[in-house]
Amino acid sequence: MSLFLNRNIIKTLTILLFFSASFLLTGCWDRREVNDTALVLGAAIDKGKGKQIKLTVQVLIPQAASSQQQGGGGAGPSSQVLMRSAVGENMADAMSKLQVELPRKIFWGHCKTYIIGEKLARKGGLHEQIDFLLRHPEPREHAYLFVSKGKAADILEFKPTLELYAGEGLRKLSKMHIFVSTTIKDFEQMVTGDAGGALLPVINMVPFIHGNKEETVPSITGTAIFKRDKMVGQIDFKVTRGLLWLRNEVEATAVTIKPKKGESISLDPIRETTKLIPTIKNGKWKILAKITSEGTIVQNGSNLDVMSPQITKRIEKDVEKDIKERINQSLKQVKKGMNVDAFGFADAFHRKYPKEWAKVKDHWDTVLPDVDVKVDIKTRVRRPGLSTTPAGLKEKEVEKK
Repeated sequence: MSLFLNRNIIKTLTILLFFSASFLLTGCWDRREVNDTALVLGAAIDKGKGKQIKLTVQVLIPQAASSQQQGGGGAGPSSQVLMRSAVGENMADAMSKLQVELPRKIFWGHCKTYIIGEKLARKGGLHEQIDFLLRHPEPREHAYLFVSKGKAADILEFKPTLELYAGEGLRKLSKMHIFVSTTIKDFEQMVTGDAGGALLPVINMVPFIHGNKEETVPSITGTAIFKRDKMVGQIDFKVTRGLLWLRNEVEATAVTIKPKKGESISLDPIRETTKLIPTIKNGKWKILAKITSEGTIVQNGSNLDVMSPQITKRIEKDVEKDIKERINQSLKQVKKGMNVDAFGFADAFHRKYPKEWAKVKDHWDTVLPDVDVKVDIKTRVRRPGLSTTPAGLKEKEVEKK
């Protein structure tokens, strides 16, 4: 009898389990058809009148994109995207007004580039717009942020030649890590961190010769420096490199030195490491930046024999001098000139001296100018390249010491 009951119980439980599992096989309750969706590819946020903002978006035209793929050419990038703008009190308000102009539901999940206009960045209060991008479920927190020199919408309207739209080109530039590369999540972490300093790449329209015509194309020309969520200044590419050295974020950019007038030698980095070592002694706050760099020579535009140990030592000293000069310029312009800790000094002190940091964290701006920064650089040329002597020179013309 008990065996019979056990079998019935097992059968009943099996049937219940089967029906319970069937509920998991139902369709998505929030399904959205592609044909009913307006895919945002890029967005520009500019300052409007008063406290308003102007939101400009690039929306994919699916018919144009599919016809080009099928035809293997045909329509250019300009016919594949649609530009629309709206003015609102904030991002959410502007988006709701944009939605009125579009017959399809706006979708932010494919937008990987957001450009902030310079006027809006300098005005401050950028956290209001970033809040929408972090709070709304669709925007990606790993999308890239930029600041434009002038109106952000002008950058977004540029029609590139290699990519389908401007936002994709900017995204690929950021992924190469040649310049400052900042995502929405990175920016939020920087402005809410101990230092409060944040960095965004600056895009500017620069002249470009195309055939016999001069055109303007968007290019990353420097870095915008933020104190919390307000832009307080800009630095150029050379100074940016010094800042990135201190932040341990230098990756794929060559270092070029000039051993003699009219001559140059370029090295590609193999590996770089920067360690910030803080000390507090007798009430004085100090930072030692220990930098090690290894590189390979990729171009020798001089008459020096880079295979010679004596010449190699000279090159290493010149590289160290070049890096130190860039770092000192970044400290002068950002730390001293703008009083912004964009280097990570606050984090270093917080980790090593938590008790001392707790006493100054609320007035770090008054402590930062007095922080003494020393730089210790060691550079090694690991690979002199494939050629033993400079191209086009005879052996007797090459300097070996």
